[in-house]
Amino acid sequence: MKKALLASVVLGVLSGCGGSDGGEEDKTLTDSEVSALIQCSNLAEAAPCTQNVYGSWGVLVSQEYQDDYCTSTYCFADGSSSPEFPNLTRFRDNGELIPVYYLDSKDPRFEYALNKAEEIIGYQLFDRKGVISLEFDDTPFFDIDYSELPSDWGFIWSQGTAPGSCSSGTVSVAPYTTSIVSYAVGSDYGIDKTKWSSGYAWINLDSAYPDPSCTTIANNDVSLHELAHALGMNNHFDGFGDGAAFNKNAERVLRNMYSKQNPAGQPFDSLNIEP
Repeated sequence: MKKALLASVVLGVLSGCGGSDGGEEDKTLTDSEVSALIQCSNLAEAAPCTQNVYGSWGVLVSQEYQDDYCTSTYCFADGSSSPEFPNLTRFRDNGELIPVYYLDSKDPRFEYALNKAEEIIGYQLFDRKGVISLEFDDTPFFDIDYSELPSDWGFIWSQGTAPGSCSSGTVSVAPYTTSIVSYAVGSDYGIDKTKWSSGYAWINLDSAYPDPSCTTIANNDVSLHELAHALGMNNHFDGFGDGAAFNKNAERVLRNMYSKQNPAGQPFDSLNIEP
């Protein structure tokens, strides 16, 4: 297998997402409603979210024959168990940017989502590393050599690698799979890295096996929707996969999840909600 090469031109459930183009008038949410959406999307709670991620909190498992890995969506890096009173979980704001790669080419939808997310959040979050080339087959379980990438974790954008025939976008541990991405978090609820077994969250746009009866080409809103999943918005709600793929409701949730006034570990009952 060829090693990964950084090109010289230089991550439902977290998968199987759809959502329409929107177009309906967005409901103006109260601060308490935004706070409730942040909590249910961030931690797989019940209503007002849908398509909840199974087993939001897991444990860090160590086995002799493989690397440490997380068995669910979030796992404390020190191996501690699920918190009794969970708080806001997000990538930590410590000056370290999230490495981002583009598989084979830079699709305009990738750049749209990254730029729009940073515009919503209000500060730089991503380190755009550039185009990479990876050689692999399309089986659900395969080894990918990431050793020549300049980081050991990050997001990999990929076009045409969403699994099935009717999927416009997924976030998963690899291409062509719905295996959920896990996040290792510190005791302060800040996410350190994605998926212990590989370090990378794949954001797959467009089905590998398009079905003409389905919408399989992701638009800009679906691209932003999938990126928001990778950033910790796990579950769908009105305006985020229920109806529109990403409308003003989703925008407010993402902005407040990453607000400087709401650091990782902020209790959900004391979130500072911005407009």
